[in-house]
Amino acid sequence: MIKEITLGNFKCFENEETFYFSKLNLLTGINGRGKSSVLQSLLLVSQTFIKKRSPQQLVLNGEWVQLGTFDDIKNDSSNENNVISFRFQTNDFDQNDVCFKYTDAEESERIAKIVSLVVNGEEKFIEATSTSNFTDKKSKNSNKQIKNKNLLPLDSVKLVSQFHRFHYVSADRLGPVEYVKKIDNPESLNIGIKGQNLVNVLAYNENLKIENAICKNENKTLKGQIVEWLSYILDGANINVKGRDEKESSILRFLLNSQQNGKFYKPANVGFGYSYILPIIATGLIAKSGDVFVVENPEAHLHPRAQSRLTEFLTLLSINGVQMFIESHSEHILNGVRVAALDPKFGLSNEEVSIYYFDEFFNSEKLELDMKGKIENWPNGFFDQQEIDLASIFNFSK
Repeated sequence: MIKEITLGNFKCFENEETFYFSKLNLLTGINGRGKSSVLQSLLLVSQTFIKKRSPQQLVLNGEWVQLGTFDDIKNDSSNENNVISFRFQTNDFDQNDVCFKYTDAEESERIAKIVSLVVNGEEKFIEATSTSNFTDKKSKNSNKQIKNKNLLPLDSVKLVSQFHRFHYVSADRLGPVEYVKKIDNPESLNIGIKGQNLVNVLAYNENLKIENAICKNENKTLKGQIVEWLSYILDGANINVKGRDEKESSILRFLLNSQQNGKFYKPANVGFGYSYILPIIATGLIAKSGDVFVVENPEAHLHPRAQSRLTEFLTLLSINGVQMFIESHSEHILNGVRVAALDPKFGLSNEEVSIYYFDEFFNSEKLELDMKGKIENWPNGFFDQQEIDLASIFNFSK
């Protein structure tokens, strides 16, 4: 589990800033004040290891995020400092502590090259001297010493493998989609950050056995559990995929219903909420203990009760070993987390929840959730708009 993240000179974080995380993590606050940047630090390193299998070059534009150039991710107030840093600490048995430092690369502005990698206090990016043969006018065989920096083997660093176990569902999810093309790798369980592979995953893996402890009934197949959770969160649901066995067709058709009455309809005629949470539910069911799941704006297109019930699902994932990082602007998600920390059926303590608030001045504050579900250091501007609006209604109605 990722225990701490320290960011330096990255986007809005000019000075080093450390965030402390736990099983269930909620990031909330004013728009454009750093929430996404914290999550992007995780996703940047993850997509780098997935694509390159090495931290030698930071992949700025990949599967998880596309952030442009090095100048786009470097804090624009630090003109003299051209190095960004990511430090991650875990609570693994051998207490991994890894710090990556990157600078711009001469060969391309769309990549960043490593300048330091410190693992548990030991620099792994070291200078080594090698000898090469070359020919000049004085001697046909001369030796020239060349100094290069190279990474030491990282096989023993558990954090490296941790970044291969990421799942991500972005805020920019696909809405209702009826027809999709069949993919070339139908056995893949990659839902996609926008849910673009969901229909294919359902078509070819609907009978996949779900082994984790969040199942709601005895039908522990992927499709069965998706239907159960979708029905619970939205008070009724059913799904159907057609076209899998039609060899002459390269198209799959996806249908939905808000009831289980045997009928199915085009997703656009059922409601956006169904399409928006389907990737979250499917990804959560596929995730395994030890994985990391990042989800943005899970509340999109959901009414308050559905938001609260979806929070139950995300909480169950966290207590069953999937570390959750949630970015949300919903007080119902926040209150759902507070309820989960109190409800004995979840077995989640307040110490296993981390809540961060980002204010209009780019300051972040870790909110202290006590054993009674109260937030002791409730900041100004933190989910107080309802009270402000009610006061305005009262004043204007006099």
